Amino acid sequence: MLDAVVATEPIYRGGGQIIPTARRVVYSAFLTATPRLMEPTYEVEIQAPADAVSAVYTVVARRRGHVTSDAPKPGSPFYIVKAFVPAIDSFGFETDLRVHTQGQAFCQQLFHHWAVVPGDPLDKTIILRPLEPSPPPHLAREFMVKTRRRKGLSEDVSINKFFDEPMLLKLADAEQDDGLAALMGEKAVW
Repeated sequence: MLDAVVATEPIYRGGGQIIPTARRVVYSAFLTATPRLMEPTYEVEIQAPADAVSAVYTVVARRRGHVTSDAPKPGSPFYIVKAFVPAIDSFGFETDLRVHTQGQAFCQQLFHHWAVVPGDPLDKTIILRPLEPSPPPHLAREFMVKTRRRKGLSEDVSINKFFDEPMLLKLADAEQDDGLAALMGEKAVW
């Protein structure tokens, strides 16, 4: 916030004057800071016999997960495979695991950390096709659009409604100057 003009009378200096302005400032700050989505990630511990470990790797990879360790369990014929799997891709994971290992593997899932969802949620060049899985760079946009649809909000998230006219003009000039500088840099290379 660069400047604030508050009413001189105490009755008009309440939250009704300050809160909407502060809300616009916070929203515009979030949107100009290249926001990213975060998702919860589970640590999965899988016990399986040695001949089923390759099937475990396949199931984990299909769910956007990655294996962190793989070691034999001392004194038993089992291997313990530890992996990270995003929570949204963990629904039906245990059933899928048992199907691919003929019921020989079982797992435990526990929340471990938050991870950044791949992609930019504000990238309007991404086209989402219904009934088709999105590639990883498009996941953040897909999650945001589907959540906004479910909540009855518009799919377009625009910073323009949070700025006044002079600030929009300054941003447009800055973007134009950046584009011109990039263009000049390309010409210098040629």
